[in-house]
Amino acid sequence: MSDAIKIYFKDIKKIPLLSAEDEIELANRIRCGDQKAKDKMIRSNLRLVINFAKRYRNFDIPLMDLIEEGNMGLMKAVLKFNPKKGYRFSTYASWWIRQYINRALANQGKIIRLPVYMVEKILKYKKTTDELAYKLGRKPLKSEIAKKMKVTVGKLQEIDSVITKITSLEAPIGENQTGQMGDLIEDESAASADSQLSDFMAKEKIDELLSKMSPREREIIELRFGLKNDDKYTLEYIAKKFKLTRERVRQIEESALKKLKKIVKKEERAVKA
Repeated sequence: MSDAIKIYFKDIKKIPLLSAEDEIELANRIRCGDQKAKDKMIRSNLRLVINFAKRYRNFDIPLMDLIEEGNMGLMKAVLKFNPKKGYRFSTYASWWIRQYINRALANQGKIIRLPVYMVEKILKYKKTTDELAYKLGRKPLKSEIAKKMKVTVGKLQEIDSVITKITSLEAPIGENQTGQMGDLIEDESAASADSQLSDFMAKEKIDELLSKMSPREREIIELRFGLKNDDKYTLEYIAKKFKLTRERVRQIEESALKKLKKIVKKEERAVKA
């Protein structure tokens, strides 16, 4: 680690953290165009970016580059944060910071030419496989991995297909061929409250997306994909519940998923903006 980075880290540690009340006050001032409030919110959360950037070890992208990308995500979060949603700023900012860092990994990794969402899926696949192998003492079955990831075996095969076409999980990546796809997995020793915040934010993000659906669309999606209690229900069950035909439920589900995809694509464009 260079002296410049050490000095940067040392300076940031001197910046006091914000209380929940501070965040609300600053957020309200930011919405009114207060530049000083915006600067203070950013400065007070720079260490959050560092925590995320440092989790990605042994990858051929300079740490400061990852921090710069994460800072862009932080600035985006500062502009979009709404304290009325009920969660802390670090919870909301974590999602944006991860988006920008993952995009940097995808765009600058030379070999990894994947959408951010697919990079996330591959990371989760690799991590889940390793965890199950350690727990079971053997190579896990596809069905076991799928159950742990809460996806279908078919979806897992899609991820497998992408990995096969792009690169092996252990293939060297990066300009100097010093990293591996597996190196993208977060360093468990660095995981702290921030990782819990990120998990919470993932649920908050799903809730935010579903809030844009009609009540019936939302409930059907929640039942079909086990978003309420992890139990996934059949079209027949949902059809009886809503007193609809099986085909009508399928049509509503398909329409709702198309809406969600449009919303996600819109947000992806916002990230690039």
